Amino acid sequence: MTNLFDYVLQYGDLSFEEKEFNEVDNLVFCLISYLDFSNTKINDGEYSLKTIGKEYLSKNKYQDIKKLGIAQADAYKLLEQLIIKNRYKNLILLDYIYNTNKDMQFSAVTFVISPKLKYICFEGTDELLSGWKEDGQLACFFPIPSHREAIKYVNKNVKLFGPDVIIGGHSKGGNLALVSGMFMKKYKKHKVIAVYSNDGPGLRRKEFESKEYQQIKKKFIHIVPDCSMVGVALRNDCYKVIKSSKDNIYGHSMTSWCVKGDELVSSKLSDKSKRLEKSLISWLDKHDDEERIIIITTLFRVFEDANITTVNSAKKVGNLIKIIHNINGIDKQTKDLIIDLFAYNYRNVKG
Repeated sequence: MTNLFDYVLQYGDLSFEEKEFNEVDNLVFCLISYLDFSNTKINDGEYSLKTIGKEYLSKNKYQDIKKLGIAQADAYKLLEQLIIKNRYKNLILLDYIYNTNKDMQFSAVTFVISPKLKYICFEGTDELLSGWKEDGQLACFFPIPSHREAIKYVNKNVKLFGPDVIIGGHSKGGNLALVSGMFMKKYKKHKVIAVYSNDGPGLRRKEFESKEYQQIKKKFIHIVPDCSMVGVALRNDCYKVIKSSKDNIYGHSMTSWCVKGDELVSSKLSDKSKRLEKSLISWLDKHDDEERIIIITTLFRVFEDANITTVNSAKKVGNLIKIIHNINGIDKQTKDLIIDLFAYNYRNVKG
């Protein structure tokens, strides 16, 4: 089976006029969003992907970027290809933002595909623990800080008399894409033609049952790998399940998703993913928002007290699973779930 890199090689010489935007292009944009363009001139004017990409590559070495995680390393390699491909090199990048603090990790960028279409992309969780904390808060709060930023970003970048818009993201970025589409300004919603969540978590019950979700549902495309451990989190009711060339947590990586031509290869959700989804729903049903808040707060207070702010710093303080086992005030069912999900983030850095 081929992957998104093969897709770029096969179709990279065709413009978007010659070959319309498709679900694999959606993956391409989401993977590129994992690169930190803060040290480029991306917001100094309307620059092409080729211009920004060359500047980024000249200032960042692959050996340094790959230390940040699998997604960044893959994105770096992909960027090397995109800046020489007719399909992508002349796309304009706009309104890049990377905003982090102890409570939030948020990044977004807009790709101008044509005068009639642009793609707003939200990055998934990076190596900062503040982003992981937000992932946990998805089960407790609404909106989380990144939700507010995503809604603000979409309201700014969707113009009433501008091009149509596709919103998307991978992992937490997929959840941000969904929520921003749900709660953006009503009079602009008709400009959004599709919302992609690529293995992104679902919603709490209240938001899942809301009229806002029902209104966006027809435009919502939730893609999950057959071995999903992230996209099955929280509440969902519509998947497009696709085949991954890797198993377990490694299937979260978009470069493992199987491509045939310009389409993702269909599959069925694995028994393991089905069991995890059931366990997560059971956990949600047994713990109300207040209990979830206590659990998440307790967990991350332990990490903060241990001076853990990134995945790299976590490696210096020992075994994370042992730390979680020793936390007081969290029931066994919760510890088991946290260990499963945290082990996922720990191995992949990006979540």
